Amino acid sequence: MMHLILVINIGSTSTKIGLFSDEAVVFKETVDHTAKDLSPLHEYDGWLQFHWMVVEKGLKKHGNILEGVHLIVSRGGLTKPIEGGAYLINDAMLQDLRFGQYGWHPCNVGPAIADMLGKRFVVRAIIYDSPVADEMGPLARISGLKGIERKAAFHVLSQKSAARKAAQELGIQYAQGDFIVAHLGGGITICAHEHGRIIDGTHGLSEGPFTPQRTGALPLQEVLGFCGSGRFSKEELDRRFFSQGGVHSYLGTHDMAAVEQSALDGNEEATLVLMAMGYQISKEICSMAAVLNGSVDAVVLTGKVCLAKTVVTEIRHRTSFLAPILIYPKEDELESLVRGGLAVLRNQESVKEYT
Repeated sequence: MMHLILVINIGSTSTKIGLFSDEAVVFKETVDHTAKDLSPLHEYDGWLQFHWMVVEKGLKKHGNILEGVHLIVSRGGLTKPIEGGAYLINDAMLQDLRFGQYGWHPCNVGPAIADMLGKRFVVRAIIYDSPVADEMGPLARISGLKGIERKAAFHVLSQKSAARKAAQELGIQYAQGDFIVAHLGGGITICAHEHGRIIDGTHGLSEGPFTPQRTGALPLQEVLGFCGSGRFSKEELDRRFFSQGGVHSYLGTHDMAAVEQSALDGNEEATLVLMAMGYQISKEICSMAAVLNGSVDAVVLTGKVCLAKTVVTEIRHRTSFLAPILIYPKEDELESLVRGGLAVLRNQESVKEYT
């Protein structure tokens, strides 16, 4: 029996949907969003309505096919730390995501959209390999201040998909290898994979290098002065740090293709910012080599920032001594969601309950 699976992936700067018959693509659609599209969106309901309309518009092109869908799978949101695998989307999960109980990211609205579509088609709606799937050990959790614990918030789907591709290319099993994977998209996470587990990594919102839109880690003393100045509300600070930071704050855009072209055209500031991004990414990659005790089968780069040659050249220059560098610019998150959904439909994996 062939299984029809609808998948949804809400990212920081894009909406992706796809329909698959088993692993064969029926249709896929990616809609990228500009800063102008996203800047008016502040509250959960605004983000939900925006992405719902994008998804609905995409689905209307293929309406008749959807009637036979067997399962809906969404990228997870920032829930409490949970194991990897499949979870049924329920009220407890939706409430935590709506109120940002464990953090805010546009992906928080994905499960709500999947839930609405599940009710429409009278099928189950699940998340798979949540971005907060937590495999970190006790050493990795220590932050440096009692009462604040480092948390797992990685691009788990993209991370594990890229690591599995690398393992296949090297002729080994993912569970046998050690990899450093850098997901380089609208958000950036850099993780150490040890024998099939992500044992440490940079938090996608509050740590690591700056991204097209986020600041990444900042000098703490200056941040305290910034926050204590009284000039900004919490909402304004959130926007500055998480959606108008990074490359956008320096150059007024998060369109990496445009920034790369500007650098090629001789814009010295664009060149400096791109080189600094590569420099910061390289530092985090090398720190993950220490996490793996120097045992690294490959450094893996994935995501659309890989198309910025200035960034990749800098990373190659600074990290090639560690291990072979493998690059997969195309993210494979929709396919990863499908594989998870198929494992559920084929009774190879059970669906857990979020409580």
